[in-house]
Amino acid sequence: MPETLYVRDGFAALAARLGQLGSRRVLIVTGGSRRHINAAIAALAQFIPDVFDGARVHVPAEIVEQAAVALATTGADTIVAIGGGSAIGLGKALRLAHDVRFAAVPTTYAGSEMTAMYGITRAGDKQTGRDERVRPELVVYDSELARDLPIALTVQSLLNAFAHVASVAGSLPDRTSAYAAAHDTLRALEDLLIHPRALVAREHAARGASACAAVFDAGKPGAQHALAHLLGGALGIDHAALHAVLLPQFLAYQRATAPAQLAELEAAVDRADLDAYVHDLLVRAGAPVALAALGAKPDAVRAALATRPELPAAIALDALYGLRPPGRGGRIDLAGAEALVIGPAPASAKRIVLALHGRGAEAGTIARRYREIVAHDPDTCIVGLRAQDHLDRWYAVRYAESGAGRDPEVVAAIARVDAARRALAELAPHAALVVAGFSQGACLALEYAARHGRGLHAVLAPCGARIGRPDEWPAGELPRVPVLLGAADSDRWMAPADLAATAAWFTAAGARVDMIGGPGDKHEITLRQRMRARELVLGAHPAGAPLGTCESGVVPAQQNSPRLPPRGLYAEQLNGMPFTAPRAANQRTWTYRVRPTSQRRAFVPIPQPLIAGAFREPAMVELAGFAPLQRFRVPDADFVEGLVTLCGAGDPHLRRGFAFHRYAANRSMNHRALYSGDGDLLILPEHGALTLATELGPLHVAPGMLAVVPRGIVFSVLLHGERARGYVAEPFGRHFQLPERGPIGANGLVDARHLRAPHAWFEDRLAPDFRVTAKLGGRLHEASLDHSPFDVAGWHGNYAPFVYDLANFSPVGNTAFDHGDPSIYTVLSAPDELDLIVFPARIDATAHTFRPPFFHRNAVTEINGVVREHSAGPFQPGCVFITPPFTGHGVSGRAVEHSRALTDERADAPRHHDGSLWFQLETALPVVLAPWADPVEDWAATWGSHRGYFE
Repeated sequence: MPETLYVRDGFAALAARLGQLGSRRVLIVTGGSRRHINAAIAALAQFIPDVFDGARVHVPAEIVEQAAVALATTGADTIVAIGGGSAIGLGKALRLAHDVRFAAVPTTYAGSEMTAMYGITRAGDKQTGRDERVRPELVVYDSELARDLPIALTVQSLLNAFAHVASVAGSLPDRTSAYAAAHDTLRALEDLLIHPRALVAREHAARGASACAAVFDAGKPGAQHALAHLLGGALGIDHAALHAVLLPQFLAYQRATAPAQLAELEAAVDRADLDAYVHDLLVRAGAPVALAALGAKPDAVRAALATRPELPAAIALDALYGLRPPGRGGRIDLAGAEALVIGPAPASAKRIVLALHGRGAEAGTIARRYREIVAHDPDTCIVGLRAQDHLDRWYAVRYAESGAGRDPEVVAAIARVDAARRALAELAPHAALVVAGFSQGACLALEYAARHGRGLHAVLAPCGARIGRPDEWPAGELPRVPVLLGAADSDRWMAPADLAATAAWFTAAGARVDMIGGPGDKHEITLRQRMRARELVLGAHPAGAPLGTCESGVVPAQQNSPRLPPRGLYAEQLNGMPFTAPRAANQRTWTYRVRPTSQRRAFVPIPQPLIAGAFREPAMVELAGFAPLQRFRVPDADFVEGLVTLCGAGDPHLRRGFAFHRYAANRSMNHRALYSGDGDLLILPEHGALTLATELGPLHVAPGMLAVVPRGIVFSVLLHGERARGYVAEPFGRHFQLPERGPIGANGLVDARHLRAPHAWFEDRLAPDFRVTAKLGGRLHEASLDHSPFDVAGWHGNYAPFVYDLANFSPVGNTAFDHGDPSIYTVLSAPDELDLIVFPARIDATAHTFRPPFFHRNAVTEINGVVREHSAGPFQPGCVFITPPFTGHGVSGRAVEHSRALTDERADAPRHHDGSLWFQLETALPVVLAPWADPVEDWAATWGSHRGYFE
C-alpha cells in the first residue's frame, strides 16, 4: 500500500517528502479546471514543475498519449496527480508505461489512489486491469483542498466510495473492515450534508473513502462496477456521478437477488431500506438521480447494454429515469403492469393509494411523495404504478389537445390503470382505493376517474386536468367522490381555464370538488394541497385542540425524554421562559420529531430593507395616520418579504419594547419558514385567509380572527387567495396572555376554551434547500435545510401557537351612563408592553352619554387599525392611526355636531355595532416611527375643527 499522509498543509508536506525521496523534476497532472494548481506550483518550485491539464473522465487513450509526450519533453522523474479520479487515473496510465515516481493528491473521494486497478478508454470501449505498478508511492490527503467541493459532487464521490464496498463485499471472506469503512463513509457523508465546510468531517470522509478503496482492491468487483465502466466508456459520463446514480438500483437488485447479503450490509451500516436511503441522499444534496439527467440518451444506454447481455440490464434501465427504489416494500405485478409498493402489503391494508407519476418522472418518487402525504400511516399502502417499457411518460400527446382522450397511448394508459385497480381489488376487496397523481399522472388519474371512477375513495390530482377538450367530454356520474384539484395561478403547464372546466365537469357529475390553488408559478404539490390530501385519505382532524392539551400516540406516557423515544423520533424541548421562572409562569413544550432542529446548515444574514430593529430615534408626538399598505403590488412577495415595520419602541436586544408591522403578500411560503426570536407574533389578517403551517401543526386564520405564534416557533404562511394583507404586533419582553378579569369576575371577555391550538401534523419529506428565516435582534438570518421542518409527530405542553375567533369575544360594557375605558375590551395582554383591544359587534346601551369615543389624553400610545368597516371616510380596512402619549384626541367636529343634534330619544336608544371591527394596541412606551413610514399628509386635519358651544 502507498505511504499515506493526512495533513492540513498538503503541498508543503508533499514537497518535503518528495525531496526526501530524491525527486528532481515534477510533472503535475490535473484536469481543465486547474483547481489548486497555483498553490501546488508555488510549493513545488524547487522541482521545476510543469503542468499537463488535459485529464478527462475514463482516461481516453489519446489523452494518455499526449500526457506521455509532455512527460518525455519535460524529463520529469516524478508524476504528481492532483484532482479526482480522472487526474489520478491518468497518472496511473502514465505510470504503467514509464518508470517514474508517482504521488497522488486527491481532491475528491474517488479512492482510485488506493487501488492497483486502472482503466483506459479506446473508441468508447473502456478496458480495465490490475497492475501493482500503477499504485502511487505517496498519497497526500489534505482536507483543506476538498473544503469547497460542491455538496452534490461531495455526495456523488462518497457514494462512489461506498459502492466499492457494496460491489465487492460478497467476494470477501471477512467483511468486518469493509463494513466499518462503509459505515464511516456514510457517517461522514451525512455530516457533510449539513456542514459541508467542516474540516473534521472532510478528513473523516477522506479516511472512509480511502478505506473503501482498499476494500475494493482486495475484492472482486461485481455488476455495479462492470456497468459503471461499460456505460461510462460508451457514454462519457463522469465516473462518480455514474456510480452514484447506479448504486440505488444495484442495491435494489441485490434485495431481489441476494437479500441476505444486502440485509447484512444494512445491519452493518445501521440503515434500513438502504436502496431508498441512498437515492434520498442524492436528492438531499440536489444531485442527479437519473442517467438521463447526466446526458445519457435511452437508445445509447440500451445499445451499450446490448454489448454485455450477461450484465443485469434492469439496473441501468431503472437508473435511466432515476427510479426511487421502494426499499423493503418491493415490487408487485398487477395484471402485467409492474408497480412498486411502500408500506403494508396491499392484502393487509385498509386503504390503497394507486400513485401515477408525471412526465419526466418515475414511480418510486411519486410513491414516496404520497407516503409522506399520508404520514406513513401503517394501514395505508402506496402502490406506484410504472409506465410501460421503462418510459418516463404515460403518453406523448398534450393533455389539452383536441382528441387527446382518444389517443392510443392515452387509451392504453387508462387500461393499464384499470387493470391495476382490478388486480388490487382482488388482493384487497375491502380496502378503500384512492387514485392519485401529479402533473401528467394527475391528468391520467382524472381521466380514469371520469370514465371508471365509481366507488373510488378519493381522487387526488394536483396540477392536473382532464384530457382532451371540454366539448369532447360526455356527461358522467361520480356521486360524492372527493376530488382534489388545483395549481398555481401562473403554472406554465396548466391553463386556469382547463382547470376550471375540469372542476365544473366533476361538480356536475356529483363529485365533491376541492379546488386548492394559489398565487405563484411553481409546478408542485403545495403544502395546503398535501394537508387536504391527507384529510381526504385518512379523515380530517378536528379544527383545533384546547390550548395546552397533549397529543397522544407518540408522546411518552411517563417521561419527556426517554433513551429511545417512540417510533424512532427525537425528543426536543422548546422553552418560552427561563428555566427558573415560577411554575405558574413557566411555558414549555416537548416535541417528538423526525429530525432535530439542529440539523441545518449555517445561518447567513439576508437583506431586510423594511424591517426595523431597535427604535432609538425621537418618539413621535403628533397624531399620524397611514393609508392601507399596498406592497402586495410588488411581484412575488411572501409573508417575510411583504413584512413592513411601521413603528415600535425599545430594543429587542434588551427584551423590552415592541414592534408593530404590517404585511402584504401575494405568494405562499411553500419552501420557506420563519421564526421570531424577538417576540411573539400576533397576526391580525385584514384581507385574505391564511393557513399558518406551524411546526406543531396547521392553523387556519381569516379576517375577524387572530393568531399568536410564540417566540421561536417555526411557521410558514400559506395564502388562500391571490393576496393577503394584515397587521402584526411583536412584544419583545413578555408573552401574550389572557388579561385578569378583576371585578368582572369569572366570565366575560375571552374564554380560554375558545383558544385553539393545532393538532400535530407532520411530514417526513426531503426538501432540498428549504429555507428557515430567523428574526433575532431585529435582524434576519437564513439557514437552509434538506428536509421539511414540519416533522413533529406529537407534542405536549403549554407553549404553542393558537387562533382565536373574535366572534367569540364577550364584551363587557356600561349599561347605565358614561363610557367604560377601552380596557374593558382587552383580548390579550403582554404586560407592560402591549395590550390588544378590539371593538367587536356589540350593543351600546348607555343613556345620557356622548356615544362616540370621548376626548381624552392619557399616558399610553394607541395604535389603531381597521379590519372591517363599511362606511365611507378615511378609516378604511388596512389603515392605521396612532395617538402618542398625552396628545389630545377624540372624534371629528362633524361627529360632535351630529351627536348634539340628536333628540334625547334617539341619542339614548340602544345601538347595535355589528358592521365593523377595529382594534387598538395600547402601550405605555413612546413610539418611534420607522424611517420609511409614510404618514398621510395633514392627518390632523382629518378631524376638522370643533366649534365652541360655551354659554
